Amino acid sequence: MNRLLKVLGFGSLLWLSGCATVVDAQAPAEPEFPIGPVLQPSPQAELMYRVLAAELAGKRDQLDVALVNYRQAAAISRDPEVAERATLLALLVKDNAAALELAQRWQALAPADDQARQALALALLRNGRGEEATEYLETVRRLASKKDRQQGYATLASLLSQVDDKQGALRVMQNFRDRNPRSAFAQYYHGMLAAAAGEREQALTSLDQALAIDPKLATAHLLRTRLLLDQGANDKALAGLAKAVAALPRDRNLRMSYARLLIDAGQLDKARREFATLLNQNPKDTDSIYALGLLAAETRQFDLAESYFLDLIKRNVRLADAYFELGRIEEQRGAYAKAREWYERVSGEERYLTAQVRKGVVLAKVGDTAAVSQHFDSLRRGNPQNSINLYLAEAEALREGERYRESFDTLDRALALHPNDKDLLYARALVAERLDRLDLLERDLRAIIAADPKNGQALNALGYTLADRTDRYQEALGYIEQALALLPDDAAVLDSMGWVQYRLGNHVKALEYLRRAYQVNADAEIAAHLSEVLWTNGQRDEARRIWREALTRQPDSRHLRQLQERFGW
Repeated sequence: MNRLLKVLGFGSLLWLSGCATVVDAQAPAEPEFPIGPVLQPSPQAELMYRVLAAELAGKRDQLDVALVNYRQAAAISRDPEVAERATLLALLVKDNAAALELAQRWQALAPADDQARQALALALLRNGRGEEATEYLETVRRLASKKDRQQGYATLASLLSQVDDKQGALRVMQNFRDRNPRSAFAQYYHGMLAAAAGEREQALTSLDQALAIDPKLATAHLLRTRLLLDQGANDKALAGLAKAVAALPRDRNLRMSYARLLIDAGQLDKARREFATLLNQNPKDTDSIYALGLLAAETRQFDLAESYFLDLIKRNVRLADAYFELGRIEEQRGAYAKAREWYERVSGEERYLTAQVRKGVVLAKVGDTAAVSQHFDSLRRGNPQNSINLYLAEAEALREGERYRESFDTLDRALALHPNDKDLLYARALVAERLDRLDLLERDLRAIIAADPKNGQALNALGYTLADRTDRYQEALGYIEQALALLPDDAAVLDSMGWVQYRLGNHVKALEYLRRAYQVNADAEIAAHLSEVLWTNGQRDEARRIWREALTRQPDSRHLRQLQERFGW
């Protein structure tokens, strides 16, 4: 498949320099003779002209002109390489009629050439002649399978994937699968093409069949997992990967995918064990070292996390990541001077700006607001294309440092330069809430909604604030219902709906929405709301358990601390 499946390049241009005739200015004029009969160019000269013209056109990216000339060259020449080049060009530009004509020519000149056979099969498929293509495809499969049983079906799938009619291609592959139902590879590649055609249920059925035949077919496990995740069937995906890892304990891709999915599911201890296994299997696996560091930091095992990141520095790999995460650790420890030092060591496009933003947060946390302003002004001068984002970052840094007045003033300055920017208005509204300026919050959020009536975040923020800070519950419910229709699976919106239902006295409905929100995102504020409603509803053991779990993850959460003070936990 090597030549056929590569993108055609015109690297073999025959250079024309030196072919031009130089006329001597001193040469005597040619004598005038009567014009005789016009000589016709020989077939060989015509062939050479067409090939040179095609190559020159290809060099200039004039592929249509190149195809016209190569098509004519192929008609003259009995050289299979000319027919090959012409066919590949026709397939590249998707001139299906020309591709079929030229592929038939190539196959006639080189009947034993498997590349010619593949090209003809592809041309037939693109012209909607799947039944005729099947004969050639079977030969292609059989020859490729002599070296590797999987390769035969892989070659078929590669050819079929180049056909625009995905349903037609799938029917052809289904024919091969039905001929060989006990072949795990036939089932797998049918599943792959079914997925490409949007037929997920068919794809999953074929993948299940493939794995029933061969439980160690790793690629089938990975594709099945992706399809299940796309459907939102995360539990099934997780269970399937657990079986895959058990069947193939040394397959790095499977175990890495399983570990990452465990993280997404919030099963951090299990994820840690999987990454530890990966590191044990390969002590040089720096991705696993990094992941173990992140997991340790997530569970506030800062000394352990620090050891992993220092190990990366010792190995001289992922330095920017390690410096940044060490800065985060020191920031959470309250060692702001050390955190700043680590952030200042971060370089490289990917992490630099994020580290600089965290440095601004550290400056805000120690109360040096003048340094915060100077720091972000300098960043904006160096990165004018990120001006709005850096204003937002400065305001967020000041907000994290509980410098709400300064944060509000920063956003005021930004909006003077970028009036009506929705992100800046939204950020100012959030800070206004912390300053108890609900009038300003409502004004900014209503301005966003007036400009963008389908802005789910703004609708949700307005509805939640009215439910939480006022007694305008019915009005709040209306905004949150609109937000929920736009963002039905958003944890913040589900939380808001639960909270307004609680305010309205509908505790059963409140718990339904809050549990859904907590399942999507175990955020401290959502945990606080769920715990409060459970406590009020008499489910006090569960309320304390959820509160304690959340406090372990986010011990600095003001929402959890306020709940502790109110209920005496």
